[in-house]
Amino acid sequence: MTDNPWTEKLTATLCPKGYIRFKVVRLSGMLELAFCRRQLFSSINGIESERTKTGLGGWWGNKGGICIRFDLNGINICIINSHLAAHRDQTPERIIDHNSILEDQKFRDDDVDNILDHDYVLWMGDLNFRIDELQREDVLTRIEKKEYDYLLQYDQLNNTRRQGLAFVDFQEGPITFPPTYKFDVDTNVYDTSEKQRIPAWCDRILWLVHDDSFDGVPLEVKQLHYRHHPEYKISDHRPVTSLFEVKMLSVPPNPLPVTFHNQGQWTIRRDAVVKYSVAVYEASSWDWIGLYKANFTDVQDYVSWVYAVPDAQKLKKPAQVRFTNLDDLKSSIERKHLLLYISSYKNTMLGMSNEFLVSIIIS
Repeated sequence: MTDNPWTEKLTATLCPKGYIRFKVVRLSGMLELAFCRRQLFSSINGIESERTKTGLGGWWGNKGGICIRFDLNGINICIINSHLAAHRDQTPERIIDHNSILEDQKFRDDDVDNILDHDYVLWMGDLNFRIDELQREDVLTRIEKKEYDYLLQYDQLNNTRRQGLAFVDFQEGPITFPPTYKFDVDTNVYDTSEKQRIPAWCDRILWLVHDDSFDGVPLEVKQLHYRHHPEYKISDHRPVTSLFEVKMLSVPPNPLPVTFHNQGQWTIRRDAVVKYSVAVYEASSWDWIGLYKANFTDVQDYVSWVYAVPDAQKLKKPAQVRFTNLDDLKSSIERKHLLLYISSYKNTMLGMSNEFLVSIIIS
């Protein structure tokens, strides 16, 4: 996937601060990126993504949803970004889009094969729910007076949830900001076009937690903020962000199944032999081992790679692979590197080596 400007900018901003980008998924104008702190990367596995088109009866991706799911220290998390059907009178279509995403997106984990099975679910995006019954001038007047609680009584999403038609058991924090749609671009003025759309809170962030998933460890979500950003005026929407604190297990339930033998210094023009051991995992012929710079930004950011040994868990001695053509690594001379074992199943990292230096032979 070619990086788009948002992906490039966020990666360039976060990775120097100690983050790794471990997944990207995109559908038309919807984009979702997942980053983690470098020290947590070895605790993340089961990474998957899904896409669902709901535009034009499922043919177009202008509407629909994307998601990234993963496990962190044994707790599973699913994050959905969606763009649901537009227009004030289309609440039934939005509910259908919501249901289509839930029905369509399935995962390869027997215990957690759908969105709502996850311990934590975050659902965000342009959900497109509007304000019912009220006239435009009344809405504008009450926005001016910051009477948001009054307006939210007529909010379609709140009423849909209250009736149990969609987003059942999801929670949303208090909305203390004005409607985020629709603005004249580059202004703080609500729509003055011929259509004169009624302002609404189209852009939302909700969450679901199964707080009883672990005996003796109640899971919980604390929303630290939920706000809009009026300074960004390049769209007819105002972006909305939220920061969450979620309870996790502090220790991974199991160690990584692949253990690399200690790597000494590698030298250009000399093949590098890598030894490793596999436990409690059926190694596939499609698994691979990647060579990365120590400050790599994502799993696809490898310098070189080789296929892993199939069925390595059955061997009575360490498995062994060989990296050749190391002349191609001249740009990496005198830089620290490491190895990652990547499973073909869910593209999960199952082993990480120590850091080592790539150098050049001096004759």
